[in-house]
Amino acid sequence: MNYKTGKFLAVILGFLLGFFGVLVSVFADGGQQERLITVGIILLIYFILGGALGYFMPNYSWKWGIFLGIPGVLLLIAYSLREVNVYYLIYMLLIIDSGCLGAWIGKKIRN
Repeated sequence: MNYKTGKFLAVILGFLLGFFGVLVSVFADGGQQERLITVGIILLIYFILGGALGYFMPNYSWKWGIFLGIPGVLLLIAYSLREVNVYYLIYMLLIIDSGCLGAWIGKKIRN
């Protein structure tokens, strides 16, 4: 797989995870404990997908996390224009960080 296809795949996966994961986790009703578990699972999925991209295409390393996380962050920004919450900023940072860390670790495992 070439890197253009990989970037496209990362952005599409990031959009799907952002739409069906991130937006659902902030939009759905539920208790705080339930939301924290959902957010943790979503961050774990970002970590795993970033790790897979970093492992199979190690030349971009941590940059895969950015390609993967930006769509989810943009969707969260669009949602936060309607409903402001300070915790969304932390969530955005963790989305990018978990994808980047996973991709970096995936590269390290490959090498």
